[in-house]
Amino acid sequence: MKLSNIESELKLIENIFRELIITSNFKKISDDIISWENYQTGIFKNIYSKEYEFIIKNRQYSFLLKKDKGCIQFYYFYENGIISKIKMAYYPYPVELREDKDQFESLVNDSEDEIISEYYFDLWNIFNHNFELNINDDNLKKLINDSIANGNDESVENLLLGTFEYKYKHTNTSHFRIDFDSKVASHHKCEIQIGAINNIRLPMDRIISPLFFFDFIIKNVFKKEYVDIKSKADYKTNFNNSKRNSLVINPFDELNIFLNHK
Repeated sequence: MKLSNIESELKLIENIFRELIITSNFKKISDDIISWENYQTGIFKNIYSKEYEFIIKNRQYSFLLKKDKGCIQFYYFYENGIISKIKMAYYPYPVELREDKDQFESLVNDSEDEIISEYYFDLWNIFNHNFELNINDDNLKKLINDSIANGNDESVENLLLGTFEYKYKHTNTSHFRIDFDSKVASHHKCEIQIGAINNIRLPMDRIISPLFFFDFIIKNVFKKEYVDIKSKADYKTNFNNSKRNSLVINPFDELNIFLNHK
């Protein structure tokens, strides 16, 4: 895959999935790099929600998605016309409330995210109790006192955690990415990683194209919308062309689990 092919596929993603994208931020930085403005390296090793906030506020993404407020990164570095490094990553929104929320339609700006702020406060309540500090939430205090008055012998810890479980449908604690490094010697050149976990990586026997990666994310995150996109006339042609752009890695030696697609 030439750098020009990568750029063309990113523009194709922008067109095919335009109904699911809030904004596109990818850019050809030089003759050797496709990334985004003010690219910053490194993987956060602290709480995931802070990593997500940093990425959104500093526009460290290629595409920002509408429905789930997640973002996708594509970074490509070439040396002498040959791919040297790749990062393809999906960062989901950290939390999802069980109650319905209005669809996210505008770009997240520098102001605080109210849902994430509320999530931090709920975590703070739990940790504060564990460290025997005062719980600073009147509604939660009332819930606990009413529960005790009605003969409920549940521990305060269980009530706090139960409230948390009831409120949040799920919480995401890490991102998902595919890395490629042509010069690495300590592990496979192309691997899937979850967050900052370095000891367990899932090897891949080939480099997949950006459209193929984006399609995989949309297929699993936007299941209903994906059916409509997949039914469009030119979708199958573009998908098959993207699939053929995958590059087999030679040599590849793995006797245990690894990923392959045909």
